[in-house]
Amino acid sequence: MEVNTNTPVNSFYTIVTGLFRFEQKKLDEEGLWKNFTNWRDRINGGDYEGAFNYLNHSYYDSYLNNIFPEIRFDESQLQKFHPRILNHITLKSCLSDKEHLKNLTLKINKNQSIKFDIEYIDLYLFPFEIGVFSFKTIIKEEKITLGLISDFLNKIRHLDTLISLENKGKYISLKDFLKNQILADLFLEDNWTVYNPQLKLYSQIDLKDNIPEKEMDYLLYDMGNVSVIGSAKGVGIFAPSESYLKEQLANNKISVFKNWSALALYDTFTRISTDFPDTFKSWEYDYFNLYIHCIYIKFFMYLTNSELSYVTIVDKQTEKIRNRFIEFINDYHHSHISYKFLPDLLQDKMLYSLEIQSEIEKMETKIQRINEQFQEKREKSFNIALIVITLLSVFSVIYDLSEWTVRMGVEREFIYPVPSITSGIIIFLLIYLIFKVKSK
Repeated sequence: MEVNTNTPVNSFYTIVTGLFRFEQKKLDEEGLWKNFTNWRDRINGGDYEGAFNYLNHSYYDSYLNNIFPEIRFDESQLQKFHPRILNHITLKSCLSDKEHLKNLTLKINKNQSIKFDIEYIDLYLFPFEIGVFSFKTIIKEEKITLGLISDFLNKIRHLDTLISLENKGKYISLKDFLKNQILADLFLEDNWTVYNPQLKLYSQIDLKDNIPEKEMDYLLYDMGNVSVIGSAKGVGIFAPSESYLKEQLANNKISVFKNWSALALYDTFTRISTDFPDTFKSWEYDYFNLYIHCIYIKFFMYLTNSELSYVTIVDKQTEKIRNRFIEFINDYHHSHISYKFLPDLLQDKMLYSLEIQSEIEKMETKIQRINEQFQEKREKSFNIALIVITLLSVFSVIYDLSEWTVRMGVEREFIYPVPSITSGIIIFLLIYLIFKVKSK
């Protein structure tokens, strides 16, 4: 079977994700909890115990504390903002009103549009005032094909894309929609868009029929890179070179079972299956949150690297950045997170695609240089303090020697002031020369 734009699919969804900074002091907590609730309320219609029990027995405590802290919450902790842990919340109106954010229209071009639903909208408010938003979209056209999905993915990731709410015919930009529907209670600065040149896509595509492995590889490349269907086969001006195609599939492809394969890239994660949809929502409740965890690490690294880029002198602020980085790496960067093999494999691929490990190594080099500068500053401060103490002690030594000489019978006018001052100068010079030689 050869894959093309008309190839039908069983099911499809993509979760669109973006990043932002927020200030805790500006949060409208009352408004936030009025419009949002803990995300567990949308798991299986509120029947979350089974999912939480599965997660609790699948992951190490360190990772659970990072991304699923509410597993250990009691009811009194759910409607509070916790600055030291993740606050994962979901928009209430999507749960209470089955028709809310349904029958939306995405404008592709002048002559084409695609109908879609937003199933839910989530906010992830992480420590260090880092935020992530996400919303799950489902195409609602009568016939869903790979070509339709490709067009949809290509547009939904851009903030200037136009959408129409509930068939009202009036189009607004995706940026304005996100600002009004998701981010209003956070009072963000307008520069939140700087962090989102393109929104990130986490896509699940289930095909009707099995396809050869080579066709699957081509399709993974096209969907993961949001390229026109057929690009991987060499069609069009954006067709990849053979070496680049092989390199990307070798380094970023995840293939464990015959009925699905995935591709982890910088801005996308794409899983394509054949007659094996995400029925139990493992890829949605479980592995998508792993994807968010990796994005959070990447964004923290980016922000920290940006701060250090402006450092010209080592001071208390630099020390604060260094200590925060060390704390973050200890708390959030784990070599292993699960008792099972697949989550660790997925994490490795996601971290690789986001170039996190190499960035951490570069950051650690910068931190080491900062430590060396701190050490040099401490040594200089210590030496200066030692010189001052030594010089102050010289006065006492000269005075004691002068008085001892007088008591031994030498006339006082022969000791004070010229001989004592001369002796002091000689001692000062000797001390200076000693420290000068030691500092070389």
